[in-house]
Amino acid sequence: MRTADRVFIVAMILILFYWINLLLIPGLASPLTLLFDWMTQTSILLGYPGTFLASLLGSASVVIEVPFAGVPFVMGGQTLGPGQFTFDPWLLGIFSGIGATIGDMTSYALGYGGRRFVDEASKSGFSQFIENHPRATPLAVFVLASTPLPVDPALVSLGVARYSLWKLFLPCLVGEVIFLTGISWAGRLSLGWLTELLGIGGPSTPSSITLEVLSIFILIVTVYAVVRFDWTKMAQTLKRNKMTDETEES
Repeated sequence: MRTADRVFIVAMILILFYWINLLLIPGLASPLTLLFDWMTQTSILLGYPGTFLASLLGSASVVIEVPFAGVPFVMGGQTLGPGQFTFDPWLLGIFSGIGATIGDMTSYALGYGGRRFVDEASKSGFSQFIENHPRATPLAVFVLASTPLPVDPALVSLGVARYSLWKLFLPCLVGEVIFLTGISWAGRLSLGWLTELLGIGGPSTPSSITLEVLSIFILIVTVYAVVRFDWTKMAQTLKRNKMTDETEES
């Protein structure tokens, strides 16, 4: 059994124990939900620097999924009165995007430093894949950063492959700013009626706890799938197909 398999099994056991523990103890609030509430209130108090810090801290957590994108969403919908909004969604997106990008680099550093835990075959496979697709790599980072899809697994993989930090920082920054600006505008347009429609759930409700655990589960499974994927075989297949196409053209 590989090291990645053992780490994955231990992580799944811990997640299951965490979920059952929160559900069985009445009134026990999820620490991540309490953290999100604290981040939101602090960010509203500090303003734009607050959303920068919240995004930085939230995106820097690789294994534990902190819903930091909810902070600019809530801040985007804050009002001083009827039709008078407290924060500008454009500025929220810029400050949040910069903070999130800096925090995302934790995933890159984790892959860079944890290279020794990945099989040599996978390391060479990462490198081959990136070398054969130098233009696609920044584009993939941009797409992941500009959507709700987790960018952490890709950054961990790029760290393992020792991909240039500066080549991925800019597309990650642009993607995060676009995504979080959209989140801020969504908060401005929908926070009021969503609050009236759904009400405000407590951090200890089963639905809040289950959604939190599910987000952590999805992130860990995604990271595990990226690490265990046979990148060497994929790189060799793509290279062979490319050589075949070049031979046919000549």
